[in-house]
Amino acid sequence: MLISEGLFSAANIFSSLKLVYIFSVNPHLGPLQVSLSRMVMDIMKFFFLYVLVLFAFGSGLNQLLWYYADLEKKRCPEVSPTNVLLNLNGTTDPNACIVWRRFSNLFETTQTLFWAVFGLIDLDSFELDGIKIFTRFWGMLMFGTYSVINIVVLLNLLIAMMNHSYQLISERADIEWKFARSKLWISYFEEGGTCPPPFNIIPTPKSIWYAFKWARRVFCSGSSAARREHLKTIRRKAQQANDRDFKYQQIMRNLVRRYVTVEQRKAESQGVTEDDVNEIKQDISAFRCELVEILKNSGMDTNVSAGQAGVYSTNILSIVTKFQKLQCPTI
Repeated sequence: MLISEGLFSAANIFSSLKLVYIFSVNPHLGPLQVSLSRMVMDIMKFFFLYVLVLFAFGSGLNQLLWYYADLEKKRCPEVSPTNVLLNLNGTTDPNACIVWRRFSNLFETTQTLFWAVFGLIDLDSFELDGIKIFTRFWGMLMFGTYSVINIVVLLNLLIAMMNHSYQLISERADIEWKFARSKLWISYFEEGGTCPPPFNIIPTPKSIWYAFKWARRVFCSGSSAARREHLKTIRRKAQQANDRDFKYQQIMRNLVRRYVTVEQRKAESQGVTEDDVNEIKQDISAFRCELVEILKNSGMDTNVSAGQAGVYSTNILSIVTKFQKLQCPTI
């Protein structure tokens, strides 16, 4: 009963968060939702590192303070006549029932360190029954080191990682949002269950018809009709694979064409740069070497040709240098 209540409460949370998936359609909330979904990987990396640090310091503090937590447990009054009399005599402490649990075992110590991130654990938790001065100092030193590593280092590291990821995504947030919106639209046209939960557990006529076809295909596979149906299925799958490959090639061709168009527009807007001139020089040098090699293979005198080619290349380079100094009017 308790487990079912816990699972049902968690299901309510996830069902409410399902609305975030619908936000992809909205032009204002869509880019933000896409950016948050892309930062989940950074959060998972940070969570792995944080769990490692939490487990390490939890093990150390539990090994140091479990004995004194057990002594503190003896001061906790329980519902029995003996402990009530002890409580009247002043040998027990009602606050001990809360303090001893914080370091009683590894799980409780880990929880204590987790809630310490939000400032819910104070230094009075180290005032245990019978604890020595050095042990108390060493425990507080470990707790302070954990606070510095977790709050000062790891938390700022998470903020920096999320900021970096958000900047990378925000530069193309509109394109990412359009792809996410198209993916959401396509999901409503895919093959699958058509009834929402919990009505999807009730068999529909379509599911009964699919089950009947599957049973006939399994148990009547030896008949000629089943073989013909099998061949039709193979041909249909092959045709679908060909169509998928054709669509993939067409999409890739369009993407390459769009990329080339964008790069050409950038080049036209920027004009001639020093990198372009250096690239032309390299092309001319490579062309010269290839030309000399071709002339050598043809049996011609490469010494004279190489000299002429050097003169030609020098003239071309001078023309390119003069062209670089010109300021072409922009259209």
